[in-house]
Amino acid sequence: MGGVDLLDSLIALYRTKIRSRKWYHKIVFHMMDFTLVNAWLLYRRDCKDCGIPKKEVYSLLKFKAEVASCLCNERKVLKKRGRPSHNVDRDLAEKKRRGSASSVPSTPVRQDHTDHWPVW
Repeated sequence: MGGVDLLDSLIALYRTKIRSRKWYHKIVFHMMDFTLVNAWLLYRRDCKDCGIPKKEVYSLLKFKAEVASCLCNERKVLKKRGRPSHNVDRDLAEKKRRGSASSVPSTPVRQDHTDHWPVW
């Protein structure tokens, strides 16, 4: 079985079935199936090269479900409910850990009460 025949048969196993009158919807979902099957074939080859047992390698259906769940959870941010707490010490420690946003002049230069404008 050649590469194209294998790809077509694997796409036909779990095709994304969508009924639409728009011709481009069918093309988009076919390309999505195409890329997922190619990604699964690369994943399977990579698992074989790394020596992962066949029992631990995802099947095509499990791989597609895993990709779908990752895409569904992509932009979800868990927001804390309730009133925000104002913990100044924690915020200050976090800011110190991040460091300053830009380089800060030394203390004597900052406190000499002289305007230091750039020279053009």
